[in-house]
Amino acid sequence: MAKDYKALAESVIENVGGADNIRSITHCVTRLRFVLNDEGKAVDADLKAVKGVIDVIHGNGQYQVVIGTDVEDAYDACVAQLGAGFGGGEVAADPGQDDRNLLEKFSEMVSGIFFPFMGGFVATGMLKAILVVLSNFFPEFAATGAYTILYAAADGFMRFLPFVIAVSAADKFNTNRYVALAVVLPLLYPSIVGMTGEGAALDFLGIPVGQIDYATSVIPPVIMVWLLSKLEALFKKIMNKTFFSLFGYMIILALLVPVELIAVGPVFQFIGSFIADAILVVYNLNPILAGIIFAGFWPVLIIFGAHTAFTPIVMNNFATLEYDWLSPLSWGCNFAMAGACLGVFLKTKSAELKEVAGPNWVTALLAGITEPALYGVNLRFKRPFVIVCIMAAIASIPVAIAGVQRTAFTGINLITLPALAFFPGGWAVPIQAAISFFGAAIATYLFGYNDSMLEDAG
Repeated sequence: MAKDYKALAESVIENVGGADNIRSITHCVTRLRFVLNDEGKAVDADLKAVKGVIDVIHGNGQYQVVIGTDVEDAYDACVAQLGAGFGGGEVAADPGQDDRNLLEKFSEMVSGIFFPFMGGFVATGMLKAILVVLSNFFPEFAATGAYTILYAAADGFMRFLPFVIAVSAADKFNTNRYVALAVVLPLLYPSIVGMTGEGAALDFLGIPVGQIDYATSVIPPVIMVWLLSKLEALFKKIMNKTFFSLFGYMIILALLVPVELIAVGPVFQFIGSFIADAILVVYNLNPILAGIIFAGFWPVLIIFGAHTAFTPIVMNNFATLEYDWLSPLSWGCNFAMAGACLGVFLKTKSAELKEVAGPNWVTALLAGITEPALYGVNLRFKRPFVIVCIMAAIASIPVAIAGVQRTAFTGINLITLPALAFFPGGWAVPIQAAISFFGAAIATYLFGYNDSMLEDAG
């Protein structure tokens, strides 16, 4: 029977305190992420009892309702009831009500900007991974027109990522998305790109313009759209409507684009490269220790939704290095979640628990969607979750030794494992997956779970 998303949305909105209590709503792969005026008005117990809700998480200034793989349908139903103004961007709220700290605001901003386009990121990454596999097994295929066209489909999204970010950031900052595109498009305008190449010189009224390739750029488009939103609000206050409609956006565009190419782009490109290099230096000093710590805490970060804070770092690695070395360290988590859930499934004699654990370990293993296994089984009994952390940490060791380089944004699951193995250093990924999955399954079965825990878990 098809899920009634309208009823689900009504129940969720009611139990988070109603529409008046909602400042904004976004979603990631499995969660609805609310920013509420008063979290005290939300009723956790009633929300958890709603059919279609897996769990409720408080973290990073967000009230997170775990839905599962069909979260986008639930999100659309919520926005349909709340109104399009709630989707992504924040509705107007009393500044005195906003008591979130800077980290919480940053995490919420990252979720609002980056997760809406994750579907396109994953789709193109998966296609690129498949093409990598095919070109390795059939080298002649890489010389065909079919490969060229499919590779354009796979690589185009990342190649013009600043434009994607501009649209998403415009929605987040409640500004005109088409003007946002007008501001960001010059970063990749052919004559600008051509004039900033090796040996070329470009200036604006005598001020030199940096020689930078902004393809796949992450931070500059976010900053420029934020500046656009601030100037737009200022100009609308000091100009009458007629004058603004005729000249407002034109003046903003003429002001922002030179600033973008002269200052913001070069400065934040440098900062982004510096951060990536600094983290890489720490990693290079002791990659095994760095991997163990990062991977071991990754499941804990997922609980609080804090793992999203690493999204800009990962994307900046793609932009500056054309690959990411950080996220592969955490990939064992997906397989460990599946393994621990399988261990519970095999050990328990409870038919009710088997009905929950059975599909959840399969979903985690085959689709890489771990929240149902995490909240429905592993975290519920605590010990399996601890085993997940330990196995994810141990399994990061071969990846750290191999120095795996993620060259495409693919899903992490059993189906994509052959493609992941073709990444540079990718020979270590199947080893990581095996250690995580079988290690967690065996450890959970032997001493991570028994049916006496059912009474304690409730």
